[in-house]
Amino acid sequence: MEKKYQVFISSTYTDLIEERQKVVEAILNAGHIPAGMELFKAGPTQEDIIKEWIEASDIYVLILGPRYGSLNKDGISYTQWEYNLAKKLDKPMFSLVLTDDYIQKMTEDKRLEVKDLEISDQSYKAFKKDVFHSLVVNIDHPAEIRSGISDCIRDIERRYPEKLEGWIKGSYLNELEELREENKKLSLELVTRQGEVIGMQKKAKPVKDDYIGEFSFDAIREVLEASVITEEQFDDAIRELETKKNEYFSSEPEYDEYVSRISYARGSSALQYFVYSRSRLLAKQFQKPKDNPLDKIINDNFVSLWEQYSLVVKQVVVSGTNFKLTQYGMKFIGMLDIFSVENEK
Repeated sequence: MEKKYQVFISSTYTDLIEERQKVVEAILNAGHIPAGMELFKAGPTQEDIIKEWIEASDIYVLILGPRYGSLNKDGISYTQWEYNLAKKLDKPMFSLVLTDDYIQKMTEDKRLEVKDLEISDQSYKAFKKDVFHSLVVNIDHPAEIRSGISDCIRDIERRYPEKLEGWIKGSYLNELEELREENKKLSLELVTRQGEVIGMQKKAKPVKDDYIGEFSFDAIREVLEASVITEEQFDDAIRELETKKNEYFSSEPEYDEYVSRISYARGSSALQYFVYSRSRLLAKQFQKPKDNPLDKIINDNFVSLWEQYSLVVKQVVVSGTNFKLTQYGMKFIGMLDIFSVENEK
């Protein structure tokens, strides 16, 4: 049953007209419904309307560009007010953050004057730091917006299905009721045949090459799924790292880039983070976790398990120590892909 999600777009307006249009197009191309307040000026008379739109939306997306934006009566920008409201409502959310290079190109192309930049304002910096504690995609080029939107929506569908109501066509309602009735009948039939199915599985198991080294694929998958870094654990580690970040990072941009890259671990399992990291592992560019508080929980909860089941191995390179996939890791990824396809049928 095809379901469309309403996605609320939040940003400053005049400086990001082109980016907002690309986000709208990306949401439509992904088969969902964009919602925003382009046609309304920011002001107190609009806050109730904006609140209703955000409450009615399934997903909130922020575009953070070169400006903090006009302030409301409480002294924060309307964009940050929308962001805070979405967090308070516990909406699944993500942010597209334009990089310094992107913003520099905007000034070179005369899309805005240097004097209009607000990236050095303390309010902007504090807001950006808060944004980097949730799911973030750094945008270096307009072409990256479309893939960033589709990837994040898919990730939210996977991680927070219980929070997504979505929309379906009215013509589907009768079909949905028929499917429910049919599902009840099929469930009864499946229960009666459960013993037969289990027997068949037992006979098939020895024949299938479903082992990764000494352990079965299912056993490893279940162990990795069970090892989770909770949002509370992640946030505690972030707060601890904030107090000593100068010990580990030479600049604020370096720290922000690190937090952006690592933020996927928040609420993820060792299995999800393994899939997320597959491209870096394949390219032998997954760096060995260091001794900062965030890297420590990633090593303890994720990487140590990957090593335990011989999915990855350390490799010394010029810049330090990286991890790469072993033959077992390659096989495990292939079996994960097959498992995902079979479970989508």
